[in-house]
Amino acid sequence: MEFSIDTDELTKGLYRAQGIVEKKTAMPILSNVLIEARSDGRVVVTATDLEVGVSGEHEADVSSPGSITISARHLYDIIRSLPKGTVDIERMDNHWARIKSNVEGRKIEYKMMGMSPEDFQILPDVSKAKLFKVEPGVLKNMIEKTSYAVSNDETRYNLNGAYLESHGNGEFRMVATDGHRLSMLDSKLCEQQEGFSSEAGVIIPRKGLLEIKRLLDDVKNECMMGLDGSNLIFKMDNVSVVMRLIDGKFPDYKHVIPSKQKIEITLERKKLMDSFRRISILSNDKNLGIRIILEDDSLKISTSNPDLGEAVEELEVEGIDEKITIGFNTKYLLDALSSIDTEKVLVSFEDDLSPCMIRPTSEEKYTCVVMPMRI
Repeated sequence: MEFSIDTDELTKGLYRAQGIVEKKTAMPILSNVLIEARSDGRVVVTATDLEVGVSGEHEADVSSPGSITISARHLYDIIRSLPKGTVDIERMDNHWARIKSNVEGRKIEYKMMGMSPEDFQILPDVSKAKLFKVEPGVLKNMIEKTSYAVSNDETRYNLNGAYLESHGNGEFRMVATDGHRLSMLDSKLCEQQEGFSSEAGVIIPRKGLLEIKRLLDDVKNECMMGLDGSNLIFKMDNVSVVMRLIDGKFPDYKHVIPSKQKIEITLERKKLMDSFRRISILSNDKNLGIRIILEDDSLKISTSNPDLGEAVEELEVEGIDEKITIGFNTKYLLDALSSIDTEKVLVSFEDDLSPCMIRPTSEEKYTCVVMPMRI
């Protein structure tokens, strides 16, 4: 195997791999990227952790086809440190690779130990999957507004991803929850959809969501999505992402979302966030608990910490004719408010034990739910 490729082009492919490859693993091959030089003048860079895989095609001058696997992190650090121009990569005996650069009179050469490409876990063949075009901006927005609520608790594996379901006619819903808060967004994702049942929903793993979001930042042409058995496929430009869906049942999220609550107030989002941040300075570091008191057309935010002191802030609001006292984790409230784009938000409450619901004032069908906590 021998080929020449532009350093910027190869850097792009290796950068994509950084979020996929395993840093610490019992299988060293999962720390490597598979580099395949093809006779049609294309070089394919592939990375996988057995759950999520990404593969990108790049133009190159291929002298001799072949393949090799090399440490993803070290090769990335080498290539991006080289002078801009062309880099030559050649496979040597015993799976070693020679990396050479000769730009501006500077001759640079590395020799790296690789591994047999036969040991690399290739991505599933999804060439026959039915794909449909989706709007990149809409998909990115759905991920940004829900991924923060995905659970980190590995024992609740069915919450370790976002739930995506179709409502037909290109309308999709994405939901994420960790049991303490929930985020849900309905959007028109595409015009026509194939192979994605309106009844069946899928759970997309968090790592896959974040990789798709990162790739969507650079998408120039169309973005395609589809299902193939237990795999979800995305294709953007010359990049393909294949991920194994989480095998589990997502909880019935609908019963968590209040249909209508007694008190609904409109507040300036930034001012409310600033208030939460100020009061939380004295809150308990462990649960960041604050107390919200609604009464007599006012919203009081307070906290009390025996080791530090007390803090209270009062905001004037309208439409409050009964008293509600309820505690929340400040981080959950701030995460929800940070995911909303509008200047003002609708915040609603039912009673001292019910969740708080936060929505934008725009027509966007976006809902954030934060469960109360004891303080």
